[in-house]
Amino acid sequence: MVRRTKSKLALEGRNLSELVEELLAAYDGLELLDKLCDSLNLEKKFCTSYEVEAGRPAGLKAEEVVREIRGDRAKRVLGH
Repeated sequence: MVRRTKSKLALEGRNLSELVEELLAAYDGLELLDKLCDSLNLEKKFCTSYEVEAGRPAGLKAEEVVREIRGDRAKRVLGH
């Protein structure tokens, strides 16, 4: 299996070490988030729960929106 993998990687101009590093990086959640933020041009920072709450739009309450969505879904699924 290793020999076959090395051959396929060689055709792609890569080596086994690069593949292992890539697979290990996939398990690193922070690196994944960093790359996602980079690709979406988002600012990378940790927010406190207060900052998250303060940044939410005013007016709508999540529980009311979720209740409405569930009610609409139940009507569609159950037909009433």
